[in-house]
Amino acid sequence: MFVLNMNNSQAEEIARTFLSQSYSVIRIEKSELVDQTWIVQVLVLSFDKETRKKVKINNRTGYIVGFE
Repeated sequence: MFVLNMNNSQAEEIARTFLSQSYSVIRIEKSELVDQTWIVQVLVLSFDKETRKKVKINNRTGYIVGFE
């Protein structure tokens, strides 16, 4: 998928879709563009424990380049 300069809604949807494969997504807390990489912070639930995950997405390609 090649998307040129996606917006925060597109980045949030990619992060939500990726995380929903392994977690229950509660909400998107923050998304920001840093050096052509979207960093989306998401509050998720796994085994009754809430945690925050960060998904890094390339702004030009839409590919996930990192996950913490």
